[in-house]
Amino acid sequence: MEHRIDSKDMTMLMPVLTPHGVLTLRRDEEAPELEPAQGARLEQAFRRGPGHGLLALGADEVGTALPAVLSYWRDFGARYVTALCALPDLGEGAAKPPVPLPGEGELAATAAAAPPMTGAEYLTAATLSELWHATDEAFDAELAHAALSVQGFLKSRNPAWNLIGRVHFNLAENRKDEDAPFAFLATYTTRLSAAAKAQHMPLGKALQEYAGANNRERLLSLLMPVQRAAELCGWLKDMVDAGEIFHPLRWAPQQALQFLKDAPALERLAHEPAGASPGQGDGRRQTALGPGHRCNARLHHGGDSRR
Repeated sequence: MEHRIDSKDMTMLMPVLTPHGVLTLRRDEEAPELEPAQGARLEQAFRRGPGHGLLALGADEVGTALPAVLSYWRDFGARYVTALCALPDLGEGAAKPPVPLPGEGELAATAAAAPPMTGAEYLTAATLSELWHATDEAFDAELAHAALSVQGFLKSRNPAWNLIGRVHFNLAENRKDEDAPFAFLATYTTRLSAAAKAQHMPLGKALQEYAGANNRERLLSLLMPVQRAAELCGWLKDMVDAGEIFHPLRWAPQQALQFLKDAPALERLAHEPAGASPGQGDGRRQTALGPGHRCNARLHHGGDSRR
C-alpha cells in the first residue's frame, strides 16, 4: 500500500538573512513544503548555528529536492565541501587546515545570483565570507565530536564526497581503430552533480581551472598522487614528463596490457582497502587516485569508447 504524507505533516521552512548577516531558518506558512524528516534535520542543524546549517545542506542534502532558496544555500555549502575535498594531505588524518575562501569576485558573483529571499539586501561578498568561516568552524567542531578521520567523516555524510578531488585513469576499447584499439584518458573529479554523482573533467582542464599563483597549491595537491604513481610506473613517468598525461591517447594492445598489469599496484599505492575485484572480460578500466591517497577501481563492461 502506498503511504502518503499528509500536508499537515509537512514542514515549511524559509531561510532568512538578518541585518547582521546571520543565516537562520524559520517556519513560514508561505514557504514551500519539506518532508518532515528533512525539515527536522535542517531545523536541528540551523539551531546550532548558520555554519552547521550550511554544512548540513551542503554535505547531506546533495541529490535531494529542495526549494529554490534552500537550493541556493545548499550550493554554497556544497561549494565549501568541494573545496575541502581539494585540500592536500587529508588522508586519514583527524584534522584539517582552514579551507581557503573563494576569490572576492567569485563571492560577489554568488551574492548577486541569489534568488529572492528575506534579507537578500544584506547579502554581500563579506557576508558570504563570514558564513564560509562559520561553516569551516562547524566542520571542525562536528569532526572532533565524531572522532573520525576527515575522509571517514565525509563518507559518513555522503560517500560520494570521497570521490571528489581524485585523478582517474580511464582505459576504454575503441574497436574502430585497428592500429590502436584502446583509448586512455586521465580525468579528475571536480564536484558533485545535482544527482550527487561525481563530475569528471579531462585532466588537461585542471591546468586552466587552477591557473594562477593563487591556485598553485590546489593544482600540486591534485597532481601529487600522479607524481607518486609515476615513480612506480615507467610508462606513466614518460607520459608525465612529456605532458601526455593531460591529453587523450590512442593505445596499442601492449600499452593497455601494461596498464592493466600495473593497476593493482596503483591501487595499493593509493591505499584502497583490499577486496575489490578487477572483473573479467572486455570493458573499461578506471583507476582513481586522490589527495588522500585512497583509490577506487571499477571495470565497466560493454560498449566502444572513442576519445
